[in-house]
Amino acid sequence: MSGAGRLAAIGHVFRAEAFKVLRKRRVYVLAALYWAVLPILVLVTARVLHVNLARSFANEVGNVDQALQLFASPFGLVQVALAAPAYMSPTLYIVAVALVAALLIGDERSQNMWKSVLVVQPDRWAVLLGKVAVAMATLGALMLGGAVSGFLFGALGTTFLPTTFVGAWGEVAGLYLLQWAVLLAPTLFAFLMVFVVRSGVLGVVTVLFLPGLVEGIYTVLTSLAQLQPLNRINAVFQALRLQRAWEALPEYFFTANLYLPGRWPVRDAVNAFLETADEVDMGPLTGMLGGDLTLPHAGLVMLGYAVLFGVLLAWSFLRRDVD
Repeated sequence: MSGAGRLAAIGHVFRAEAFKVLRKRRVYVLAALYWAVLPILVLVTARVLHVNLARSFANEVGNVDQALQLFASPFGLVQVALAAPAYMSPTLYIVAVALVAALLIGDERSQNMWKSVLVVQPDRWAVLLGKVAVAMATLGALMLGGAVSGFLFGALGTTFLPTTFVGAWGEVAGLYLLQWAVLLAPTLFAFLMVFVVRSGVLGVVTVLFLPGLVEGIYTVLTSLAQLQPLNRINAVFQALRLQRAWEALPEYFFTANLYLPGRWPVRDAVNAFLETADEVDMGPLTGMLGGDLTLPHAGLVMLGYAVLFGVLLAWSFLRRDVD
């Protein structure tokens, strides 16, 4: 098939799959939780804090007002819409990816539609690329809606909270774009799992828990490999060796790099309240804040995962028979 013909075929698949996504209730439930429930909870919390603490000694130097500006202002709520989904367990990002993949790949098998789909559109490349494009567009729409709703609810909050519209809007827009881009890797992984296991439900469970399980097993095995016969002399050195090993492990972990853009505003918030945060031992919070990982590093690592999962998905989808 020529390039123009394939693009036209991808367009047909995109329109058909987008129509199917727009008719599914699960997408709207997810959007309601993300676009309405989350900002409303934040504003209610902010209002309670303002009423109870604004006139107390805790706000003598404006600490409470500063905190409200940080998470309940229009800019703050936009950041919350980016960061909060990255700290849930399982995260809202991976839940959205799993549900969309189950809809676009799993429903075809559960409803015995694969033969019909491939008869209507025999070019499997077009089918695969069209479905991936719809998945990424759906995730992008959810994230964009979260940002817009955060801004609107934050603007409403300025009427009863001491908040303003000040914020580094360009920076947070870049974080949104990077977080959306790195979601390509888990999307391809979810498509692969749902297609290979031939079950939407089992595929969703695999997507939600397999990365964390693999990383946990790898951490345990790496820790055991670091151990040597223990005695009173080398006990301290072994503890230090294990600590360094644990700190280095997340460098190429799937989950640590996947959620780094979303968790970046929290790191900035910590640095704002602790001016010497780089010199403070954050303990277990270090991993939750991303440790020493950087955004370019996370982007490159997730690009590597996307290439790996993309190759496996293409090989499996293009060569494997479907029923």
